[in-house]
Amino acid sequence: MKRMTAIILALLLAVSLSVPALASDSPEDGKPTVTLWQPEDPEPTEAPVEEPEAPAEDPDTAGMDGLLAELVLQVKSTLAVDDDYTDLTNDFYDGVTPYWSLSWSDETRQLNVNVRQDGTILNVDRWTDSDKTDRFYGFDPAFPALSYQEAEEQAAQWLAKLFPEPETARIDSVTTVLGANGNYRFDGVVEKNGLPSPTTFTLCIDGTGLTSFYRSDGYAGYVGELPAPEAAVDEAAAAEGLAGAVELELQYVSDGEGGASLRYVPVWPDTVVDAQSGETVDMDALYASIGGMGADAGGYMKTAAADAEAPEAEEASLTEMELASIDNYGDVMSGDEIDASLRGLTALGLDPFTLQRCSYTMASDGGDVTASLRYTAPMTGDELYGYSAEGFDFSSGMDLDLIIYKSITVNARTGALKSVSTTYPLWEKDPAVTMTQAVRERAAENFLSLAAPDLAAQTKLCTLKGYNEADAVTYAQVHEGYFYPGNYLSVTVNQSTGTVDDFACVWQDVEFGPAGEIVTEQEAMDAYTKALDVTLGYVAWPVDVTVTDGDLYAKLLEQGYTYVEELRLAYYYDAPERVLGVDGVTGEAVTVPDEQLSRVFAYDDVAEAPGKDRIEALAQAGIGFAGGRFRPEAELTQREAVTLLLQADGETVLPDSSDDELLERASWRGFVTAEDWDPEATVTCMGFIRMVLGPSRYGDAAELLSAGAGEGYEIIAQALGMDTSSPDEPATHAAAADILYRFMDR
Repeated sequence: MKRMTAIILALLLAVSLSVPALASDSPEDGKPTVTLWQPEDPEPTEAPVEEPEAPAEDPDTAGMDGLLAELVLQVKSTLAVDDDYTDLTNDFYDGVTPYWSLSWSDETRQLNVNVRQDGTILNVDRWTDSDKTDRFYGFDPAFPALSYQEAEEQAAQWLAKLFPEPETARIDSVTTVLGANGNYRFDGVVEKNGLPSPTTFTLCIDGTGLTSFYRSDGYAGYVGELPAPEAAVDEAAAAEGLAGAVELELQYVSDGEGGASLRYVPVWPDTVVDAQSGETVDMDALYASIGGMGADAGGYMKTAAADAEAPEAEEASLTEMELASIDNYGDVMSGDEIDASLRGLTALGLDPFTLQRCSYTMASDGGDVTASLRYTAPMTGDELYGYSAEGFDFSSGMDLDLIIYKSITVNARTGALKSVSTTYPLWEKDPAVTMTQAVRERAAENFLSLAAPDLAAQTKLCTLKGYNEADAVTYAQVHEGYFYPGNYLSVTVNQSTGTVDDFACVWQDVEFGPAGEIVTEQEAMDAYTKALDVTLGYVAWPVDVTVTDGDLYAKLLEQGYTYVEELRLAYYYDAPERVLGVDGVTGEAVTVPDEQLSRVFAYDDVAEAPGKDRIEALAQAGIGFAGGRFRPEAELTQREAVTLLLQADGETVLPDSSDDELLERASWRGFVTAEDWDPEATVTCMGFIRMVLGPSRYGDAAELLSAGAGEGYEIIAQALGMDTSSPDEPATHAAAADILYRFMDR
C-alpha cells in the first residue's frame, strides 16, 4: 500500500517540476532499511570480537596499555561495538574522577565514548552519514522508525547495561522527537542503593538503536565511598527541620492574562537535613563558604564602524497603504530633539558623550514608535568611572580603543524614557570606589522622580528576598500594601560619577485580584509543606580540599581545585519547583499542571473508539488533548486543530495558551490566517486536510492540481489513505487523529 501511495504521489509531481517530490522511494514498509545497533537482551553480553594479530609482546596488564585494552573490551561488550571500524583514538583525562575518551571511526561512522577507569560509561555519541538528505523545511512531521513501545523496551535494556548495581536508572520523562530522523529521548535520575541521587541521565533511541547517552556526573564525579542507605534520623524529625527553613512572601503574581492575584511565594534556600546527624544545612551557604567566585567577565570593545553611505534612491510613487504607514511618523520627534531632551536629564551624564545614531522601530500594530539612540565617549585618565587605573594603563599601552557605549530607548512621540544601558571597555573595578546603599537609593529616587514620575509614584523600594542585593536598585509596584514585582523600575548608579548607567522599566496594565480576607502565613506554610514530599536520598556535598587530609585531596589541591563533592545521605523536599506557592485567598497550594511536565498524553475514553491505536500513537508522540479525555466524537474546533498541528511540529501547547498566542504561532507556520481565525468555529474534514497539507511538501502540488475548489487536496489526501468521503462534514476528534496519523505515517 505504501509503495503504491508513493507511486501515485510521485505521478502527481509531474504537474510541475518546480514542486518538491511528493514521496521518496522507500522499501515496501515505508521505513528506512537500517541495521539496528541495539542489545540482544538486558544482560551484558560480550560482543563478538575477532582476535587481532598478536603483537610482538603482549601488553603489560599492569601497565597503562593493558588497563586500556581491558577497558576497550569492556566498552565493546557493553555497547555491542562491531569490528568494522577502521580507526580508534584514545585520550586520557586526569582529575577528580579520571576518565578515558575513546573514539571509533570509519569512512561513514563515528562512535565517541567517555568511560571511567572502573568501566562506568559517562557518555555515548554515535554519528553516521546515512541521515536523510531530502528534508523539507516546512511542516514535515513523521513518526520515528521505532514505535514508542519498541523504544521503551530498548531503553530498558540499555539502562540495565549502563547502570550495573548498586546503580539503577529511573525514567522520569520521555520526549518524542518527530521527523525523518526522529527519536525518543528518555530523561531520569540515577538511583544508588535504591535511593535517588543528584546524578541525572539522558538516553536517545532511534530506528538504528542507541544514538546518544549522557550522565550529569560525567566530568567531575564524586569522591569518597558511597554511604550506606540506612538513616539515623527518622523522616518526621527531618520534616520538622526542613519545614523550619521554609520562607514564604506574600505578593501579587501575574496569571499571564493581564491579571494578578495574591500568593505566598517560596523564597527559602536549598536546604537538606543530614540523615546521620539531623543537622539542617543551608546548601547555598555551604557552597558559598568554600567555593570561590570568579571575576566578572569582560573584554575590550573597538570603535563601531561608521555607517555606510546610502545609495541615492530612485524616484517612485507611494501607495495608499505606504502613505498610511508613513503617517505614523508624522508626530515623531527628531533625533536632535530627543537628544536635547535627554541631555536635560543631567543624571544620565551625557555631557562627554556624542550621539552616533538614532534609529526608529514601529510596533507591529502600527502604534508606538520607539527611538533607539547610541552614544559613545572615550574613557580618559581623568574619569575612570570606578574602574581600575592599572587596567586602564595596561589597555592604553596596548593601543586599544577605550570607548564607552551608552544605549538609550525612548517613546519617539513623547520622549518618555524606556531603557538605558552602559558598556565599559574595562572589567576590573577599583575596590576603593564605593557607594553606600542609602546613597544609591537616594540617587535612584531623584532620577525616577524626573524620568518616570507617574510610575515611580506607584512603587516602593522592593524588600522581597532576592531584590536589591546587588548594584541595581529596584522599585516594584505596590497595590493594597503588597508588592507586584511583575511591574518594576530598576536603576544602576555609577559609584564613581553618581550618574545612571542602567535603567529598565517593565510595566503593563494589570487587573489586581481582591486583597481582602487573606489566609495567615502559618496556614499558607502548612499548605505549602503538605504539598511537598520529604525524600531520603543522596545529595552532593562540597568538601573543602584546602583543609581535608589525604593524598587524593593533596593532589587535587595541586591541580587547582578548591573543593570537590562527595555523596551524603540526607532528607530533602523532592521537586519543590513543582509547587509554586499558596493562593493567598483560598489557601490552596498552586502547582505546575501535569501538562507542563510531560509531552505524553493518556486517555480514559478511547478503549472503544474507532482508530484507538492511531489516537494512542499520536498521544505517545505528544500530540493530543490535556485532561485525560480525548472525546473521540466531539467536533473539532479551530483552536483544537491548531493545537494538534503545533504539537506535531514539535511545539508544546499549554491548555491555558491564549487565542492570540496560538494565532501568532499557527499563522507563522501557515496553518491558519488571521482573516480566517475563529478559535471556536468547527473545522470540516476537508478543512483540516487543507490545514495539514497546505504548509507541507504537498501544498504546492495540491494548489496546482486544483481548479479553485480544492480537488488537488482531495487527490493527494486519497493517495495518503485519508478518508475524504464526507469533506464538508464537521471533523471529529477521531477523524482528525486519523488524518494526522496517516500524514505522519506516510
